[in-house]
Parts: sequence; C-alpha cells; structure tokens
Amino acid sequence: MARIHVLTPETATEAQKEIFDATRAKFGKHPLLMSAMTNSTAMMSSYLTLFQNLTEGRFSKQLARKIGLAIGEENGCEYCISLLAAVAKQQKLTDEDIELARHGKSSDAKEQALLDFVLLVVRYKGDLTDAEVDAVKAAGWSDEDIAEVFGHLILNFLTNYFWKVARTDIDFPVLRLFDQSKIARGSNGEPAPTV
Repeated sequence: MARIHVLTPETATEAQKEIFDATRAKFGKHPLLMSAMTNSTAMMSSYLTLFQNLTEGRFSKQLARKIGLAIGEENGCEYCISLLAAVAKQQKLTDEDIELARHGKSSDAKEQALLDFVLLVVRYKGDLTDAEVDAVKAAGWSDEDIAEVFGHLILNFLTNYFWKVARTDIDFPVLRLFDQSKIARGSNGEPAPTV
C-alpha cells in the first residue's frame, strides 16, 4: 500500500485535475507515482516542465532513457527502472540496451563516457576530480552537455526518491533491482508491491 495518497481524477481538486490532464497528455496515462506526486501541484507542474524541457534538450530520447535507467538502478528505484524500460522499448531500445544501461553501460564509447560521468556524480554527490571531468570532455561531451546532465539528475532523483518514500504499486512490467539491498531499508526487505 502506498505511503503517500495516490490521487485519482475523481478525488483531485480542480488544480490537481489540470495536472492530471497535463500528465495524461504527456504520458498517455496517469502513472501511479505521478498521481501521488500530484498531491503537490507546484512540484508536479515543475516536474512536467523539466521533463518537457529535457525532451527538447541536447540528448536523444534513447540516451535520456539510458541515463535514467543507470540513475534509477544506482538509486534503488524499481518503479523508475520499470517505467523507463517500458518507455525505452517504445523508443526502440533493445532488451540488451536496457540491461546495459541499468549497469551504467553502453555499447557506444561516447555514451559510455557520459554514463560513467553520470554515475560518478551520483556516487560521489558531485565531488569529482579534475581527471573525471576531463575524461567526459575528452570523449566529446561539451560543457553544455555536462550542464544538461544535471537536469536529468534532478528529474530522476525526484522520481527515485519520491517513490522510495511513497512506495506506490508499480503499474508497468516490473523489473527487480540487481541489488535488492538498495531498497531493503524502506521495504523491510520485502519486494515492492506490483499490479
């Protein structure tokens, strides 16, 4: 059972219903996690704006999904990896691409350098060495690309951490984390509920 109320269009206020409409327009449905996030219209509206801005950003949709899968696996968000894998398949990523991304890997060397950078930022909370920053630049990523990575970090951290607190059901085909210890504390060692 979710620990934060999952709204429905029937239980939502007028302001929340507007967010529901915007969410449906963007995702084609009301994912349970986002329905819980809509408890705060300010936060969910900000999420949708950031999501749209990044969709129009420098990275392909496929690369954005790979970044999200790597972050979600690292942060222990089964909801997020399940959602992103479902979306990634619609965007023509293969099961192998998805599996690699969850491990922070890519068959493309330039993408690999970016995923390495992303996971270093996550693991060391941004406290990177000169050599680590130089490595992503040497692979061909610009300062603009590096700056945009932080938008993806914010977007994914928001959903990763919110789900870990809210623990909504997973309303996508469920993927289990490679390392279950990343969610054991919040779930008392039990897998997340599914629908």
